[in-house]
Amino acid sequence: MKPVRFAITFLAVTLFALAALLPPATQAVAAPSSLVSFADAFDPHLLAPISIASAPLLTISVEPAASTPDYACKLLSQKPKDWTKMQRRHIFDATWTVRNTGSKNWGKNGIDFKYISGTKMHTYGDAYDLANDVGSGQSITLIVDMISPKEKGYYTAVWGLFRGSKSFCKLSITINVNR
Repeated sequence: MKPVRFAITFLAVTLFALAALLPPATQAVAAPSSLVSFADAFDPHLLAPISIASAPLLTISVEPAASTPDYACKLLSQKPKDWTKMQRRHIFDATWTVRNTGSKNWGKNGIDFKYISGTKMHTYGDAYDLANDVGSGQSITLIVDMISPKEKGYYTAVWGLFRGSKSFCKLSITINVNR
């Protein structure tokens, strides 16, 4: 936090020093006499010890906020957690709860949940339709019936949400078959 405070303080002092060096601005409209301008209230002698020539150049840029993509997700939870130890040929459900963080709704007839790569531990098909529509900001739980492999080792399966042939949300599970 200290570097941030230092940077803000440095920026403020630099701006005040630069303002003192600039000639006063001319105005097309006269200001009311009750207002005091910055140039009138500022005493440039207070900053005399500061050497402007030795100060580093500070550039600040402001980026416009990124627009929300049409289709995006955020993983909220997963069961079992990655690296869970399992017995050989153990039947389990891989469960992911995801939030629709995009600006478009996920239609149950327009979005598919598909197997992408890794070990095929699922016991049924490679693709499923969503059970219901998922609006922007809403969540859905995706469940795939699985069985652990018969050999010891680490196994990963990758699944994803697709709109047509394009994946916009990848989900994976990694298990440890150790018995």
